[in-house]
Amino acid sequence: MSPPLGLLAGSGAFPEYLLSALRQAGHEVTVVGIKGETSPELASSANRSAMFDIGDFSGIVGFLKDGGVREAFMAGYVQHTNIYRDVRRDSLATRLLSSLIDKRADSLLRGAVLLLRSNGIRVVSAMPYLKPLIPSRGVLTSRQPGEEDWKDIRFGVKMARRIAGLDIGQTVVVRHQAVVAVESLEGTDACIRRGGEIGHGSVVVAKVAKPRQDFRFDVPVVGLRTVESLAAARAAAMAVEAGKTIILDREKVVAALDAAGIALAAV
Repeated sequence: MSPPLGLLAGSGAFPEYLLSALRQAGHEVTVVGIKGETSPELASSANRSAMFDIGDFSGIVGFLKDGGVREAFMAGYVQHTNIYRDVRRDSLATRLLSSLIDKRADSLLRGAVLLLRSNGIRVVSAMPYLKPLIPSRGVLTSRQPGEEDWKDIRFGVKMARRIAGLDIGQTVVVRHQAVVAVESLEGTDACIRRGGEIGHGSVVVAKVAKPRQDFRFDVPVVGLRTVESLAAARAAAMAVEAGKTIILDREKVVAALDAAGIALAAV
C-alpha cells in the first residue's frame, strides 16, 4: 500500500476539491489545517487530520512525518498579512523567516517547500488531479465580451503579467485601458471590489499566472466567491489564462455570471 499523501490546506473551496479528487483516485490523505483559515469540516473528512497555529512549523512537520507522508500538496488561501500579526512562532518558523531575502508570497512558500523537503517531504503539483477544472481558450459564458471589453481584456492581461512578474499580485482591474486597481496582500476579491469602487462599475478584471508560476504551491483559482466580488464591483468581464487557471464549480460559476451579465473569457 502506498504511503498517505499530505494536504496542507488553507481557506476556500480549492482544498475541498483537491481532497475529493485525491480520495477518488484511491489515496489516503493526511490533512494539515491552519487554525482560523482551514474549514474544520475539511479536516474531519480526511483519513487523518490536525489543526495547527500558523507559526507551529515543528508541529506540522512532525505530524506529517509521524503519519508516513512523503509527498504533499498545498492548496487554499492563507492570509499573507499574517507576517504582520503578533503570531507565536516556534524556532523552526523563526529560523525560516530569518533565512529569507524578502517576505514576498513566493519567497515564503518556496521557503516552506524547502523546509519540508529537508525533512523528507516533497511538495508536488496538484494540477494532474484537476484537469477537468482547467479551461481551454475561449469564452465560457453566454455573454460575449464587447469590442470595448476586449480592448480592456488585452490591456489588462498585459498589465497583469507585468505585475505578476514582480510577484506583487496576479490580478488587475481596468477600465478604458487604465489600471484602476492592482492586487497586493489583500487578495483577489478585495482587489476586484476596490477596483469596482474606483472605476464606478463596468470594469474588466484580468487574473493571470506568473511568468514562472510554481504550481506546487500557487494556482490561480476562480470560484463562486470570485463571482460575488465581480457582481459587487459591477464588472463587465473577467479574463483568466487558459490552461493555467482552475475554475471551481464551473457550471455554477458560469450560471451565476450569466445571471449577472458578466462575461468570462479564457485567453
